[in-house]
Formats: sequence, structure tokens, C-alpha cells
Amino acid sequence: MLYVGLGILYLFLLVYFGVKCFKNARWVYLVLGIFFPIFWIIGGMLPPKGMSKVDALYAQKEQQ
Repeated sequence: MLYVGLGILYLFLLVYFGVKCFKNARWVYLVLGIFFPIFWIIGGMLPPKGMSKVDALYAQKEQQ
């Protein structure tokens, strides 16, 4: 039962970070994530392309 729950959580997180890669225009991470899922996590955590660090901080502050 534990393995099923952890498997569902793993799949949910992969889909979540995959969608975030798509929204952040991180296409390379999205494609590499198909073979190595760690790239989806990295791509999902990075700010959207074209944003400066200051813009990213403001966007993060607005989400909270």
C-alpha cells in the first residue's frame, strides 16, 4: 500500500513539474525530463525565461 501511494505521489510531482517546465518555456528541460525526470524538477524550479532576478522575486512574492 505504501509503494502505491508513493508511486502516485511521484507521478503527480512529475506531471506538476513537467507542466511548470512547459509554462516557464524550458523546452530543453521538458524533453530531457522524459528520459531523466530530475530535469523536470530543475526546470520547474527555475524562473521563467526572460525574467530578471528582481522580476522573479516580485513574481514569487505575489504568489504568496
